[in-house]
Amino acid sequence: MSISTPRRNLVIVRAGDASLHPGWLDGPEARNWDLVVSYFGKDPVRYRQDDVVRIDGVGPKWTPLHRLLLDHPDYLDRYDYIWLPDDDLAATKADINRFFRLCAEYRLELAQPSLSADSPMTHPLLIHNRASHIRFTNFVEVMAPCFSAACLARVLPTFSATESGWGIDWLWPRLVADRDSGIAIVDDVVIRHTRPLGGPNYDAMRAKGKSPRAELIEFQQREGISDVRIQVHKAISRSGRSLPPRSRRLQMRLFVGSAPALVVSPARWTLFKQLLRRMASARQMPG
Repeated sequence: MSISTPRRNLVIVRAGDASLHPGWLDGPEARNWDLVVSYFGKDPVRYRQDDVVRIDGVGPKWTPLHRLLLDHPDYLDRYDYIWLPDDDLAATKADINRFFRLCAEYRLELAQPSLSADSPMTHPLLIHNRASHIRFTNFVEVMAPCFSAACLARVLPTFSATESGWGIDWLWPRLVADRDSGIAIVDDVVIRHTRPLGGPNYDAMRAKGKSPRAELIEFQQREGISDVRIQVHKAISRSGRSLPPRSRRLQMRLFVGSAPALVVSPARWTLFKQLLRRMASARQMPG
């Protein structure tokens, strides 16, 4: 079947047999997004349903997505935003609807929802911040990036840069037109990562004698990526007020908003060290 509805947003999920994306479709409200399931399992009937497109493709996440988008260039013409989440993310239809609305409202080029504090994660500063409505950053992770159509056209060649996908998210900000206001973590939307880091794609790489970490090191050397740190340079509070950019006040508010996550986060010690580093740098900023 083909997509015929006039929705302006698209979700493409790389889905295995245990994908959580069917839960994203639950609920009576209309959705403002279409769904393409990029399926890497072997069941001939799974995920075939009305108003959903299934496109089969084997391999890790990013190379098949690269191939899919090259095969369907009309997606970049028909949609304003395209979200590429992992299949182990717990979210609701309302969450995704609101996320797309906020991407459009703030004219974001590259964005992701925040992660619940109990989510397994690589970058703890992506945890939901209770003080923030939206944080403007220099980074969005490969787990759940959303691109404007124009930004996706620019970053698409990076999808085949590594097999694992590790490190390509540090290239994406270089290709954003408005780096001050175009990249954000949307704290008004919280999703949960439900499975441990790693997974079948990395196991498949290791079975072929390939190491994602070794691939990352070679990629960083090739691209000149070093000493990368996630930075939040401005934010809008939950009350809708803009916090002073690159200021001590901004960092203090974000510190308070992140602190509750220290109780439940599996990455609490990494988060604690990152928060201390943020406060140390805040002392050098204007009030």
